[in-house]
This record gives sequence, structure tokens and C-alpha cells, in this order.
Amino acid sequence: MSRYKVIEGSVSAHCCFSATVVDTGTPHPCFKGEPDWVCETYDLPTAHRIARALNESAGTVHREPS
Repeated sequence: MSRYKVIEGSVSAHCCFSATVVDTGTPHPCFKGEPDWVCETYDLPTAHRIARALNESAGTVHREPS
């Protein structure tokens, strides 16, 4: 299972971002029950590349949607 995942859209509600990378292994410090935010990106492919690199460095698997 992937630790770092991509959520389509901005979880911080900023209109300029298209995707958010979250860390499912770390709880968000303010929003209880939600994963911590790693970063937001302007496009989905960039978010998937970031999540893949983070998962590879953490030794977890990242699967892009088909």
C-alpha cells in the first residue's frame, strides 16, 4: 500500500492547484482524522511523480490511476 497518495484538487482550497500529495502515515496537525499534506501542485502528473518518488524513498509502492 502506498504511504504517499494523490488527491485530485486542492485540499487547502486554493484555486490555482490541481492536486495534493498527502502522507497517509502522518495525521494532519490541525484537521483530525485527515492525512498530513505534503504539497500541492499545478497539475496531476507532477503530483504523481512526487508521490512516486516519496514512496520509492520510503520503500512503499505508488500506483497511478489507469
